[in-house]
Amino acid sequence: MTTATKPEILPPSENPYEDFRYFYREGMPLRPAPGRRTDKPSWSTLRHNLFDNWHDVKDNWEGYNSEQTRLLDDHMWQCDEKGAAVAKMFKRIGPEKARADFETALNRGIDKVENPEPELVDFFEDVDNIPAWIDMEAAERGRIAYYNVTKTSEILSIGFAYWATTMEDRTSAATGETQMFAIKAMQRSIETAKFFVDLGRDDVFDRYSEGLKSAVHVRLLHAQANRGLEKLWGPEHYNTFGRPIGSSFLVSGEGWFALMPLAVDEFFGRSHSGQEWDDVAMYWAYILHMMGAEEHIIPKNGDEMRKMTDHIYANGGMSSSYQQEVATALMTILEKLHPLMPIIVLGALSNIIGTKDTRFMVRGTKWEKLNFRPIGIIYGAAARADAALTSLRDKLPGAEKAKIKRAHNGKPPWDAVLKMIEDHAKKNEPEVAVKWDLHDNSKEAKI
Repeated sequence: MTTATKPEILPPSENPYEDFRYFYREGMPLRPAPGRRTDKPSWSTLRHNLFDNWHDVKDNWEGYNSEQTRLLDDHMWQCDEKGAAVAKMFKRIGPEKARADFETALNRGIDKVENPEPELVDFFEDVDNIPAWIDMEAAERGRIAYYNVTKTSEILSIGFAYWATTMEDRTSAATGETQMFAIKAMQRSIETAKFFVDLGRDDVFDRYSEGLKSAVHVRLLHAQANRGLEKLWGPEHYNTFGRPIGSSFLVSGEGWFALMPLAVDEFFGRSHSGQEWDDVAMYWAYILHMMGAEEHIIPKNGDEMRKMTDHIYANGGMSSSYQQEVATALMTILEKLHPLMPIIVLGALSNIIGTKDTRFMVRGTKWEKLNFRPIGIIYGAAARADAALTSLRDKLPGAEKAKIKRAHNGKPPWDAVLKMIEDHAKKNEPEVAVKWDLHDNSKEAKI
């Protein structure tokens, strides 16, 4: 993720919508970051808890001035270029035909589409061709390591996804504006959980696997949301925040979902080797490629992944004007699954995020006054015991063979959550189905 020479940084623009709304090409000057959302880097407790043992965590913006962070700052102004073109194509030819052609290309190959639109052909070049820089053997090792994290770390990491969706200001705004976790709660929840389950399956690297198809479906959803929200919000929002779902925040998914389980394991006492970190980075590099991330900002090893995540978390902000709506929608989903789920999730999160930032998530909601600290203490003790027991198991003869066997048992991370959501939907909302089409006819799609 480095360039041959230190690139020029452009001065701030009074009208980024006119000056910065283009796609970066190798060797171009870099755009400065949109205005920082907080005076100091945010999510400080979390960043120190996760990364202090690995690198010098900064609490001032001057500390984030590496080649990697400058590229990430630049790419807050842009999104998935080929995905954006397909989203425009959906609008141009209509969602019915566009969806049919897209699904044919995804499930049977672009050569099976009669007279495919050029945007679709370009898009599926990425899907059909894995770049040589992606080490597939390392990626499979990374999948195995990701698959074998402790159960307590897996659960806490899933809870973190709820917290970060509420707290990261751009994600919170996009999620709140589209209202999908409110008006289409079960479909959105099932699709999200299925996405992560499918990514963990042992056939994820196959062209026609459910994992690959889930990644590509989400790539299109992001592109559709980006197009619609830009139209809805206009230049003023772009000038302040950059793209609704910028490329840098797409790659932050590697931090939210791939890094967190390993990092939480380590926080509670179970270490991972440098190779495991590097392999997990390569595993998600493959996923991010399928989701439309640019090669030059995709982390290729554990050190890059951790430092990227530190920077992205520092830019997380403290939610948006949609904080209460998003928190209410997400916590309501948890409460529907089990009445105790909200307090368990908040308690677990407080171990790594701290009580103050955990409580900020549910500020202004009915969960604001929950006393989750006793649950947090219990969860922390359970997680440390889980980490200690698993660390002992890691040292037993045949441990690696056992990990490989486990990674083929058909129960990847998020599997239990998916089943819980599916069971709830089957009982209460049997009409819900996985379609990946929420933005084909949403209010954003019609603009």
